[in-house]
Amino acid sequence: MLLIDDHRGGPSERWKYNRLDEAPNSPAWGVTMAPEAKLHRIHAYPAKFPALIARNAFDYADAHGIEVHSVADVFCGSGTVGLEAAARGASFWGCDINPVATMIAKVKNSPMNVAAFVSKAESVLARFERASSKVPVPDAVQAHLSRWYVPEQFADLARLRNAVLTEFDGLEASLALECAFSAITKPTSQWHARSAKPVLDADKQATPVLAAFTRQCALMASAWSDGTPVGGSATEIVQGCATRASPSRQVDMIVTSPPYATSYEYSDLHQLSALWLGLVGDHRDLREGAIGTASRRSSLARAARDLNEVGLQIVFSLFDRDRPLAEALATYFLDMQKVAARCHELVRPGGLAVFVIGDTRLKGVRIDNANHLVESLFEAGFGDVRVTRRTIANKPNTSYRSADGRLASSPTGQAIYSEEYVLMAHR
Repeated sequence: MLLIDDHRGGPSERWKYNRLDEAPNSPAWGVTMAPEAKLHRIHAYPAKFPALIARNAFDYADAHGIEVHSVADVFCGSGTVGLEAAARGASFWGCDINPVATMIAKVKNSPMNVAAFVSKAESVLARFERASSKVPVPDAVQAHLSRWYVPEQFADLARLRNAVLTEFDGLEASLALECAFSAITKPTSQWHARSAKPVLDADKQATPVLAAFTRQCALMASAWSDGTPVGGSATEIVQGCATRASPSRQVDMIVTSPPYATSYEYSDLHQLSALWLGLVGDHRDLREGAIGTASRRSSLARAARDLNEVGLQIVFSLFDRDRPLAEALATYFLDMQKVAARCHELVRPGGLAVFVIGDTRLKGVRIDNANHLVESLFEAGFGDVRVTRRTIANKPNTSYRSADGRLASSPTGQAIYSEEYVLMAHR
């Protein structure tokens, strides 16, 4: 593990830009033989946070004498850290700007009356045949959604959606039905099964709607029945931006994985669920305020004023090759500097913040996301940062970038995301 002290004592600029190169690769952070709880698998999620990281973060805190009774995740995604916090008896606060993510996280981290959920699922299935096939969304949304489904599947999903809405009463079992419906919107569609971008696959044999929903509800009921501890009154999950939302008091530890610069467009990846559930009226609305999206750009004049030295070097290395991409990258780095400052506010003195983040290349330029975050953490006030690498053991999609910089799965492109850094920042 590489220990980086606060650099303000005066190490050279060259050292500042290359300081993570010596971080060792730790198998303990990359591979585990222990299976994840079933609850972690109740809904597919892109770039899902490994439960192993959260467990290791607790172990690291124990080894360094940091008592952890409260945990936060400012990019909580589908709520993996919350579930692991509950298993350790710790309270949890999480936020995510994506409403689909927070819906999944709330379901995953809520105690469930399994019998009530099964009863509601059976009622939905019983109502299906006589439910209306009129799609319960505005015409513009219907037009957008319909292109992703063959007509029979689309009509069946409409019937199922109307049956779910009939059973909805706002309680935990009803929210779980929403989650179950969300989980089948892609398997029943013509969305390419292994694509991280919106790609239509006309030859795909989509799963029949009723079979998909029945199987999904059985999976969720089984997951709640396996005895995994879940949160309760000590768990709070909110929809909000990582730079603004905050718990009511400081926490002992943050465990989180920020988005990478211009990597996944979650507004695209979650659009089917968000539109079917009525969470947005236009899937592009999901980009509003999102960190890492290529749709938000900063003026380079502002970047020159506000970026830290590492971010500035990277952005202007990219400028001559692709100015719009450099502007999007500048926005990402400025956002991450705010995230670092926010995390310093949220963690109590003596506490810990653990980040998982990787680097990539754009237009031939090395994008040192991790190194920029280290600089941001120091400037925010963290005292030292310990760094290790982890190999990404299961990365079936988007392992490469093509020559034009687009994410791809072809091994002929530039390899990316084969490893990540784990940063442990001490407050």
